[in-house]
Amino acid sequence: MTYLSDQSINLLRQNARSIVRELGLLNDAYFEIGVTLAERHLLIELASSKEPLTAKDIAERLILDKSTVSRLVAKAIKKGFITCTTDQQDKRKRFLQFTELGKHTLSAFEPIAFNQTKNALQTLSFEEIEIACQGIALYAKGLKNSRLQHSTPTPLTKSIDNIDSAEGLQKKLLQLGYTVDTCSSEDKKALFAIFKEVVDSGCKFPYENSSAEEFQTRFFAPTSQIYVCRSIKGEVVGCFYLKSNYSGRSGHIANAAYMIKSSHRNLGIGTLLVKASLHIAKNLNFLAMQFNMVLSENTVAIKLYKKLGFEIIGTIPSAIQNTDGSFQDGYTMYRRIDNL
Repeated sequence: MTYLSDQSINLLRQNARSIVRELGLLNDAYFEIGVTLAERHLLIELASSKEPLTAKDIAERLILDKSTVSRLVAKAIKKGFITCTTDQQDKRKRFLQFTELGKHTLSAFEPIAFNQTKNALQTLSFEEIEIACQGIALYAKGLKNSRLQHSTPTPLTKSIDNIDSAEGLQKKLLQLGYTVDTCSSEDKKALFAIFKEVVDSGCKFPYENSSAEEFQTRFFAPTSQIYVCRSIKGEVVGCFYLKSNYSGRSGHIANAAYMIKSSHRNLGIGTLLVKASLHIAKNLNFLAMQFNMVLSENTVAIKLYKKLGFEIIGTIPSAIQNTDGSFQDGYTMYRRIDNL
């Protein structure tokens, strides 16, 4: 970026330091109330959330590692700000809740912070207030974008295992720097490159070839809905199609197929795409999902499907001939989705 000078960077850093000092953060503001800055953010997140939060949720919102949040939650519980309760339906989930002391503490420091901001803005003109608000928002956006773009990709599997709704899955993806959206015409070129890469590997799909015509036939049938997974940079990293597996009175059973770019495999994105397809299929009133033939040598996919509730309901012996002349079986896999 030719317009980004060292002077601009240093000026922003200097002003950011001034904000920290003016807010009293170096003096550990709110010390007299008995709450640290981290505890303050914890209470604010609990108060602003419409749903119960877990320690994992707090870690994501405050951008803190698991061990740091564990210590933060333990101290807040010890101080009597919050309590921890176990979900009756899923004993692995423990929700954080306010105590009366926590609510009182929040109501003590929140007016201080609000008035501090109000008093500062009142010294500025209307135009300056607009600039200040937009500037802070843009800087926060830039910091987030930089964090997502420069962080090492981390496996998504563990972080989405316990997400049980389409909304929760999409929210988690946004936090991790991915989205799942419907396919547009501009995505076709990138998707075809992934299709060719996957099909040419020979172990995932029994397609005749990896031509553009085969791609169009398999993924863009008139009844198919295509969904694309993108990174924060806008890179297409995978996709899946969703359609009815049968017609007529068997139209309530869905079918799907998934493709992931080689550079983004083993990160848990496969789990993400399958989960997303199950929730979308349920919202489309499908009652079940069936994969007609999963190649027996595609052990990674079989393991994933089983983990997500699919069962092998049939085996097709010597279903496909490999390039070396040998054969492998094909499995029909099925699961209900009306019970998601």
